[in-house]
Amino acid sequence: MKKVFLGMLILALGFGTMSLTTTSNDVIKAPVNIQKAVAGPTFTAPWLGDCCESPLTAINRDIINRGYNPTTTNYSINSVGTNTVTYTIY
Repeated sequence: MKKVFLGMLILALGFGTMSLTTTSNDVIKAPVNIQKAVAGPTFTAPWLGDCCESPLTAINRDIINRGYNPTTTNYSINSVGTNTVTYTIY
C-alpha cells in the first residue's frame, strides 16, 4: 500500500512541476520591449557612497531638484559608482 501511495505521489508531483515550466524567452521579451519603448532621459546623481546615504536617497533628491514628483516618477538604476548613481526615468 505504501509503495502505491508513494508512486502516485511522485507521479502527481512530476505532472505538477511540468505544468509550471515555460521558456525564459517568453517571460523576458515583454518587459524588455516595453522598457525600450517608454525609456525617458538618463541622469547622473551625486551621492556620498558611504554607509550613511542610500543611492535611492540620492536619486530621490536629484528627482526633486529636477522638478519631478518623487512619488509618481518611475525610474530604474543603471549603475552605482563610488560617488554617482546613474538612473533612467520612465
